[in-house]
Amino acid sequence: MSGHESPNIYHLLDSNVPPQPLEIPIVESRILDLVHRISELRKLEGELERHRAILSPVRRIPREVLGHIFTFLQPFENGEKVRTAEGRKELVGLSLVCKLWHDATLFTHELWTGLKIKPRHTIETFKPVEAWFSHTGSLRRRLQYDGWHLDDFDAFTDRPRLFDDCGRSPSREPSPCLLATSVLPHLLTSGPPLDHLTLMCSTTECFRQFRDVMESLRDDSSNAKPRPWDTLRSLSLQFRSVIYQRNAQFQPIFGPHFEHLPFVESLALHLPLDQAVDDVGFDVSRLKLNIPRSLIQHLTNLVIYCPWPGPHLLQLLQYCSNLKTLTIEMRHLGWSLWDLENRPLVQRYLASPLVLPNLLTLRIRESRNVDLIQVLKAPQLVSLDIEMFPGNPVKDEELPVPVAAFLEQSGCAQSFRSFRLGKCIIDAEQLFTILSGLPRALATLILDNLIDVDMHLLWKLFKNLEASRDGNDLCFSNLEVLEILKIPSPGRQLDAVVDYIKSRGPSFKFKLVASYRMVEHRALEEQDIRDSLRYAGSGVNAIVLPGSSYIF
Repeated sequence: MSGHESPNIYHLLDSNVPPQPLEIPIVESRILDLVHRISELRKLEGELERHRAILSPVRRIPREVLGHIFTFLQPFENGEKVRTAEGRKELVGLSLVCKLWHDATLFTHELWTGLKIKPRHTIETFKPVEAWFSHTGSLRRRLQYDGWHLDDFDAFTDRPRLFDDCGRSPSREPSPCLLATSVLPHLLTSGPPLDHLTLMCSTTECFRQFRDVMESLRDDSSNAKPRPWDTLRSLSLQFRSVIYQRNAQFQPIFGPHFEHLPFVESLALHLPLDQAVDDVGFDVSRLKLNIPRSLIQHLTNLVIYCPWPGPHLLQLLQYCSNLKTLTIEMRHLGWSLWDLENRPLVQRYLASPLVLPNLLTLRIRESRNVDLIQVLKAPQLVSLDIEMFPGNPVKDEELPVPVAAFLEQSGCAQSFRSFRLGKCIIDAEQLFTILSGLPRALATLILDNLIDVDMHLLWKLFKNLEASRDGNDLCFSNLEVLEILKIPSPGRQLDAVVDYIKSRGPSFKFKLVASYRMVEHRALEEQDIRDSLRYAGSGVNAIVLPGSSYIF
């Protein structure tokens, strides 16, 4: 080895021989060289990723497509598409990722159409709310005021301490109303136009004070623009509790809270069950909502949460000549005809049903019975959707009999297309009575979370019925969709449905959708059902959805 040559250290790499003193500096030099080369490679690797990012498909996604993807992040607050403070923060965060994302959020007007405000939003937030809605373009705007759910940071602001108990403590010195002192009256007087407003008031007294403030802000000059309040198309009024006034007979009644509502097409009214209706001697017939008749006649959609007994629903419905969609929420109770049959209005419509000439969809929710529909007539009905309160097994007079009477007196055989029954404890014979009486034009049938139904018996009854008709006038001859959801019982419950479908042959063509209540319970796999139906020559397309552990 010449004097200027470095010792060869390769023999050290594959052995445990310790290095000589002259070899140690060489090894250290090689280490430094390798570290430098690795550092350079890492830089090149970073450059490589940056160049690859230029060709990334994400960069080539059009702004409109990216914005459409963002709409799937749209939050639902209390069943509505409105953005809470957290949702607004998330949207702003998306806009800060890059210029493309900023443009996508800014020009996707749908992302800005819904907004939720709370009592802490005072007049100082008028401009920010106005600026938010300026991004909606020509789309309809939705605003929700939540006076029900007050978090700690909502209860204390830079304003004095506010309470949400308007009218509930007459012995205490009145405090400012959260609703009346919020930004909402100003928005509804001089803010941007709105399509829908949800007003969640603590009490009916809150709403009275809100109306007083609205009147004080009104501009009655000849050149005044229409207020956003007056041009609403849809309004939802929700009250946590009801404050009554007393009439001459000292009966609790509504004050004139609803006499000056905007002339909307869609109205939702949430009236909680109050202790006053249980007072000794309280006459429920005196409980009138005082909604203007002209407004009721104008409505095309009505949603009413009304657990009180009494004929007040009939007082409203008798003027609903243009109503197309009606939803009645019973809140675990029912409307028993037998308790009210001595009322003149009930007697009138028992003798001659109340006609809703334009009603297309009727929904009943959380009711122990559907007695009410026995006094209604809907000749243009398309859809009937009933969801019971599953406390006890239904009796014939609580469900099968009223449904049959309602459909018969409605005479809607030509228009009727859809029936849904959900959250009901019912046996196979009762369900058969209901289903076999549905009009032949039925296209969609949904059985959702039904308890105690023996599917084998149910479909056997249909087989027997069709056999008795010698193959003529078959059931469900126009069916397009059959959904049997949240099947609760163990065992092969869907077998009975599949066997019935196979017995009908290739002429029976519709979409079958099924699911089990429990996630792990899937006795018949989707492919098994499809294969079974295909081998039998059936035209039915089957889908088995993943189960859910949610019961009711």
